Amino acid sequence: MNTQAIGILFLKDLYLSRRPLFWYFAAALLCSAMNVIPNPTLSFVGFVMILTVAIGSGMHLLGELLLSEGSEQTRTFILSLPVSLLDYSIAKITVVLTTFLIPWFTMFACSVILTSVLPWGKAGAVPVLVVVFLELLAAYTVQLVTAVISESVGWTIGVMVACNVFLNLFLMILFQNPEVSELMKSSVPIPSPLLLNVIGVEIAIIVVALATAFFMQLRKRDLV
Repeated sequence: MNTQAIGILFLKDLYLSRRPLFWYFAAALLCSAMNVIPNPTLSFVGFVMILTVAIGSGMHLLGELLLSEGSEQTRTFILSLPVSLLDYSIAKITVVLTTFLIPWFTMFACSVILTSVLPWGKAGAVPVLVVVFLELLAAYTVQLVTAVISESVGWTIGVMVACNVFLNLFLMILFQNPEVSELMKSSVPIPSPLLLNVIGVEIAIIVVALATAFFMQLRKRDLV
């Protein structure tokens, strides 16, 4: 493993994505603040914006930093250098995941903190927020791994669509659950066994997806 090459590739992509990252960070702050406004309509708009920023930033960064390199032959050029496929894969997975985590963590941290400290906030909603944000992260991890393994725009778009459809069904079922409804009105952030199980599944999906990506890349042959 060439750690120097991995670092150079990581920093290169991080530098190239600095401008959109700034705007995604700003949008993350805005929609997080709107989500905790004590007005049902504005709060709902803020929540929808959170989902939009998470999905939109993920699709943009995945396409810009990973999928576009295949069509532009950039990947072939990089792999013609003294860089192994594993080095390239580690750098790409790390930088694409890191750039997504910047707006994701900003929205997650702001939402949790503001919900906990504001006088009109319901701290019981914090475990529900954890579940929702982990679902967004798990879905993005699956999309990222699909792009890395398949190297196909078509397959990646198909998985993106499937994940977004599942997100809507997931949120509908989640918020219609009586335990979750009661917890959203509570001032005590104690997760129910159901939410703990869902969190465990989401974390498992993230870990298994990333492990699968690295395992599959280890089995592939380098171009040179």
